[in-house]
Amino acid sequence: MDRLAGLAAGLVAVPLLGACSEEPEQTGPPPTSWSPCSDLEPEEVSALLGEEVTEETGATGVERCTYVPVAEGGPTLDLNYLWFDGPFEEAWDTIGDVAGRVQDLEVPTADGARMVVQTTDEAVVVTAFVQTGGLVESVNGISLDTDDRGRLVRAARGVIRLLSARAPESR
Repeated sequence: MDRLAGLAAGLVAVPLLGACSEEPEQTGPPPTSWSPCSDLEPEEVSALLGEEVTEETGATGVERCTYVPVAEGGPTLDLNYLWFDGPFEEAWDTIGDVAGRVQDLEVPTADGARMVVQTTDEAVVVTAFVQTGGLVESVNGISLDTDDRGRLVRAARGVIRLLSARAPESR
């Protein structure tokens, strides 16, 4: 897993919205009892990836929402979110230039959604964003097997659709 984390740090050219230099204005603290993991079951993510995963949510004060493969070497998905009062394009513009193939996604329940796919000889990285109301959620997926590209893209699309459909209306 250390090799995976190191590759992810080196490959991912799309920062999380909350970590951008032109950080969007957050309009209050996130809900204390909610995270993207609240809206997904590991079995759903496993079905989307075609591989069994477990959910890691971290500890109080160090929350996270990550779906890791049961079998070593499988794809990993990490979810994050940010409350943002503004249109999707404004949130997207804060990211700046991105490396990889960018495409808009059709998500019926979202105000906007986009995905970036980057493939190298060593890994495939997929980052997808969706905005539903004042909530922007992201899915970051990585696999060291470039043959996983298709299923990682399909899984990220599926997770984005589920997150948008189940997004809380307010903090």
